[in-house]
Amino acid sequence: MDVIEIIKSNVPLDWVTLPQFGKLIGLPHERLYMAKDKWPEGEVWKRVDNKIYFSLNGWNEWLDQQGIQKALECEAAASKLISQSKEKGAGTSSSRTRRRRKTLPKRESYELV
Repeated sequence: MDVIEIIKSNVPLDWVTLPQFGKLIGLPHERLYMAKDKWPEGEVWKRVDNKIYFSLNGWNEWLDQQGIQKALECEAAASKLISQSKEKGAGTSSSRTRRRRKTLPKRESYELV
């Protein structure tokens, strides 16, 4: 059964072979084979009888966790930047100092006598 036929069949689907998973997420199966070690075995992928299978549910959950983790990292970084700027600004006034405006040199004026 082709991947397209599986998708169109509306059959609840979780574990698929490595080539099928590659087609579903748009990555070559050779690259997936190399990258699988970065993902949790048993949740995203597993080896059964020397054949590798990927879990669509496990993949989606892992991706969600990565998104949450990135959001938390960004929030922590933003919080750190805010606290650093407050520490730096503690001794200075809250108003900004104005920059002197650059002006052109004054023209000399001449009088006819």
